Amino acid sequence: MASKRPRVGEARTGYPEVTHPKPRGEGLPGLTRSRNEADHAVITPESRVWCGLPEWDPRCSGAYLASPQMNGALFTMCLVKMPDGACSGPALHGVERFILVVEGGIAAAITEKAVRLIRLSAVKSRPDVHGEYLYLPPDMASVVSMKAEGATTILMFEQVYRPSPYLKPELKPSSDKPRWYHGFIDDRPTLDPGAPEVVTLRKLLPLEEAFDFNIHVMDFEPGQFLHCNEMHYNQHGMLMLEGQGIYRLGQGDGRWYHLRAGDAVYMAPYCPQWYAALEPGRTRYILYKDTYRDPLLTGTRAHV
Repeated sequence: MASKRPRVGEARTGYPEVTHPKPRGEGLPGLTRSRNEADHAVITPESRVWCGLPEWDPRCSGAYLASPQMNGALFTMCLVKMPDGACSGPALHGVERFILVVEGGIAAAITEKAVRLIRLSAVKSRPDVHGEYLYLPPDMASVVSMKAEGATTILMFEQVYRPSPYLKPELKPSSDKPRWYHGFIDDRPTLDPGAPEVVTLRKLLPLEEAFDFNIHVMDFEPGQFLHCNEMHYNQHGMLMLEGQGIYRLGQGDGRWYHLRAGDAVYMAPYCPQWYAALEPGRTRYILYKDTYRDPLLTGTRAHV
């Protein structure tokens, strides 16, 4: 039976199918939908390998879903399990960090003129929405610690920050580097994806040149699909949060993947890509996209 989709105002429990995926059904032992190709990779829940994370509480464990070893990715994408009371470790020097609360909650001490406590929780802090997130620029990601409040799972993107050569800090000192940012997915405005696309699009970070990547959230109702067979120099790291559908990836005839909540995808630059949503409920996926950097500098500038 299809699960009932919560209405606004009802308590929600984050994205349970990411952390507790549905059984994959009958199949031979060793069967997997995971695949690593020259221009893309698919990692499904049964292929996740959990390991300790340097400088993190030893009780924490992470499963990397994308990294530079994977066809030259600029970033890492990692699911992290944090037991109650566990603390995060620092990012490497010069590395920026984005986290999405998938399940549970965390507290982060942010220092900016004064110390303030931001509590992130997919359940308790905002029962009308879920999908709470925090972005930490490189000068903060190495010093701000996050503490789990209850059993918690987060999705974490990290990347070595690339300053823009086009910014003039001597003229606009406040805009030469990104600022920390906190929000909820469902609080972000929906954007026009451009006709004939009908997908619901949200961008979670400010559309400012100081930011060298953005995080998109795409919602599709059953039967909706991308009209553009995309092929561009941006790269993506994607995690399915809700629903299921068909993703067409790769060169030539490509490969067709049945993806569902909990599946992760890496798409290299110029990987052909197309998606169509299947019943019974909406698809929601979260997507990393490098932005505002000239492709001659190993990034993007035109796409935001």
